[in-house]
Amino acid sequence: MIGLPAIGEERANLIGRLLPFIAHRRLEPGDRLPSERELAERFGVGRGAVREALAVLETLRIVERRPNSGIYLRRVDRQGSIEAIVLQAELGIPLTEAEVREVVELRRILEMQAVRLAAERRQAGDIQRLDEILDRTDDVIAASGNPADEDAAFHLAMVEATGNHVFLRVVNAFYLMSRNRRQAYFADGSRAPLSQRQHRALRDAVAAGDPDAAELAMAGHLRGVESYWMELLERRARGD
Repeated sequence: MIGLPAIGEERANLIGRLLPFIAHRRLEPGDRLPSERELAERFGVGRGAVREALAVLETLRIVERRPNSGIYLRRVDRQGSIEAIVLQAELGIPLTEAEVREVVELRRILEMQAVRLAAERRQAGDIQRLDEILDRTDDVIAASGNPADEDAAFHLAMVEATGNHVFLRVVNAFYLMSRNRRQAYFADGSRAPLSQRQHRALRDAVAAGDPDAAELAMAGHLRGVESYWMELLERRARGD
């Protein structure tokens, strides 16, 4: 699965301050960041801590170090890694409107193809894994819990059924970056039963080896989720 570099709490806190600082300074791609000494003084930390935080941002292709020159901001929308978006979400930095729309579009492209491949390639173990997740979800819903984690597990198990583990790593990044949104999506308990029924329809189509039915079921399932994301964008635009 795609994951972030190991980031301790102190380093994560510093990165969580650095990224908004970069945005507040309105730094553009190619602009030079303040020196390690200046950043250390601004944030009240040692230069070693700044160096470690910048090393994480360099790994994620958010910044680049130029020998004998300094640290510069990259063109993140073209050069940044997908883990950089995950990091922003983990630190509570909201995605831009354009990023949200593009993530929603990418999810549809990936998961529509995933269920077709899953229907063609699934093994008995894959269906068993889906059934176990569905049963666990039933228990969570019956206990009036939030099934956000089970929802992610179901979708990732569906992708795993394709047998393509690079595909799984890419889709996993989406679920990492949308963790908080999924918790909010299922928070009031009204959406979980419908989502569960749709998941069972997806499971049945994949188990039956019917790619067309699986794709149709996924299309209907994603429509509701996408409507929620678009509503959030509209509310953000209105300042609600």
